[in-house]
This record gives sequence, C-alpha cells and structure tokens, in this order.
Amino acid sequence: MRRHRKEIRHRSRETLIAVAALLCAAPLFATPSAAQQPQVIPAPDLGGGGLMTDTYLWHVRGLPPGQRLPVYSGAGPNFRIIHALDEGTPIERLSCRDSRGGYWCRVATVDRVRISGWVDGRFLLEEPGFAPPDDVRNPSFEPEILIDPFSRPRRP
Repeated sequence: MRRHRKEIRHRSRETLIAVAALLCAAPLFATPSAAQQPQVIPAPDLGGGGLMTDTYLWHVRGLPPGQRLPVYSGAGPNFRIIHALDEGTPIERLSCRDSRGGYWCRVATVDRVRISGWVDGRFLLEEPGFAPPDDVRNPSFEPEILIDPFSRPRRP
C-alpha cells in the first residue's frame, strides 16, 4: 500500500511538472492567426515630387507689375535687404508684428538654399498652393491702405 501511494505521488509530481512546462511554453506556440498583423498606411502621392498642397503655405501676391518684394534682415525698411521675392513665390510665414509703422512678417523660403528674413506683410496671401482668380490678384481699383491712422506726438 505504501508503495502504491509513492507511485501515485511520483506520477502526480510528473504530471504537475509536465502541465507547468506546457503552460510556460504555450505562448511560444501561438498560431499566426492569433498574432497581430501589422497595419500598412500608404504614403501620400506626391504627384511628381513638387510642393504638396499645404494649408500653412503662403505666397507673395499683390506686387506692382515688374517689382520684387524685398526681404530685410529685420522688421522694418531701415534694415539691410538680403534677398528679393518674385510674385507668386511660395514662402513659410513664421511670425508677424507691427513695427516701424507697418505690418512685418518673418518668412522663410521653402526651397533650398533656405532664406529667412522680414517682409512687408501686406504682400502675403495664404493659399493652398494655387493662384487666386485674376480679378482677385489684380483688382481694377486702387485700395486705400492706412498704415497708422492715429498720429503720434514726436519726442523733442
């Protein structure tokens, strides 16, 4: 009888060890259908590699015919001109502020070599990569632009 009990204990131990080993090894034998499949997200079509339509893209618009927009090293016309932009040039507008009686915007070109400086903000138009209709770009009337409608007393 003692011998019978010893055999039962021995078999129970062997069974317990075998079950524990199978439970530990079960994750190693997971079926492929239970595994997570990677999600593939296609890249957007660049349409020939040009500039993408971008809501943050601005363009130089409204220049008098034959003129270029000067890019200054600081916010105002008293700074050095470092570059000039043509009508329709795409740029990135970084920030804007009122300075020296005008509205000045810090911009950067989007092509290489990247040039950064300050321009007169009146000539910047936000657009998603397309030119506006001709009547918007070249209005038939001359707009009245008031830079500083309030006169300030000059310091002595």
